[in-house]
Amino acid sequence: MTRFLVLGAGFVAEPVVEYLSRNKSNQITLADYDYANTQKVSEKYPHISSLQIDVSNKADLINLIKDKKVVLSLVPAPFHPLIAQVCIEQKVHLVTASYETEVMRDLAQQAKDAGIVILNEIGLDPGIDHLSAMEIIDKAHENDEEIESFTSWCGGIPAPDDNDNPLGYKFSWEPRGALMALLNDAVYLQDDEVIKVKGEDLLLWSKPMQISGLALEGYPNRESISYKKTYGIESAKTILRGTLRYQGFSQIIQSAKSLGLLNPESLIIPKGISWRDFVVLLNSKKDLNEILESLDEKSHHALEWIGCFSDNTVENKPSALDAFCALLLQKLSYQKCEKDMVILQHEFVIKKSDGSRYNLISVLKQIGEVDGYSAMAKTVGYPAAMAAQLIADNKIANKGLILPVTKDIYQPILALLKNEGIEFQENRS
Repeated sequence: MTRFLVLGAGFVAEPVVEYLSRNKSNQITLADYDYANTQKVSEKYPHISSLQIDVSNKADLINLIKDKKVVLSLVPAPFHPLIAQVCIEQKVHLVTASYETEVMRDLAQQAKDAGIVILNEIGLDPGIDHLSAMEIIDKAHENDEEIESFTSWCGGIPAPDDNDNPLGYKFSWEPRGALMALLNDAVYLQDDEVIKVKGEDLLLWSKPMQISGLALEGYPNRESISYKKTYGIESAKTILRGTLRYQGFSQIIQSAKSLGLLNPESLIIPKGISWRDFVVLLNSKKDLNEILESLDEKSHHALEWIGCFSDNTVENKPSALDAFCALLLQKLSYQKCEKDMVILQHEFVIKKSDGSRYNLISVLKQIGEVDGYSAMAKTVGYPAAMAAQLIADNKIANKGLILPVTKDIYQPILALLKNEGIEFQENRS
């Protein structure tokens, strides 16, 4: 019997539990700070154990982790260093879908000495993007070809049939993280030149593009240049990883940012203040008309539709950003009958051994199910669960802190994902 511990019972947890439950020799424990969350999942899978835990409490983590084979953490990334430390001490493997951070890298040698695997970045983006990119890159290298350019775009957005609001976006979970990401700087490589985009200018960079017949736009995501080493593509002159949205999103959210609605700093919101008066207060203006005159028509319409200029009362939150997030959740949450969509595209320029070049475009398009999993939950949860099972079955040779960029990881998981209907379509020109 193989014991798995799943930390976090949010929207990704059910596909993880469902996949691991297919192997009847697996024993699964699901733990969350909110016990009600675990109950929702355990009602569908009564054979699993569910309990409440505070993952910031090391003693509780030790008691829960010590007899497990693999921990699969779905909690926010800031909790992972402590979880990883306990896993190292207890010699238990760890899988996360979160980015590998510097703090986690500091634990690399300890993990290797303990003989365990700590596998990060195995969700969608990061995750499936690594798997599919490395399959193409390794095949090119095996044919004595060079990667000259690599761009990768990924987004979780409403399915076209359910794209019915001015923002072209909906939230299936707390939006704060998604909006905070829009405040980050980005760095990428363009024709051997390092391009730095300040967080304040990120959305202004946004460029329109067509993918799978959809009118989308993209902007760079975090730091891209390090993937030259991660992917072994030292020959690449262009490397960019970015985020996809429907066209118009960046313009609207940039306007919201200019109004102070994305400001995460602590703020005392006057009790009972309306949204229109709150926006006036944030901008130190005399009245709303002065603010509206500064907005383009698209942004004005969208922010008005969201309720930013209404007489509705602002929720008592610690910052303007948190108040805006609460408003977005009211207006932009998925309903039970609505579907999301994940779209991921890699584009390569590859130089052949004879000096000629060709373009390769690889696209994954996944639509959520009305009575099943969302596309996002499925594409994050399944690869993480598959990786955890591979580790439990001793099918991953490397130990220590690793990423899913080697054949022993990406080949089996891509094959398993194909069985779930998650598959890339390639086109060469």
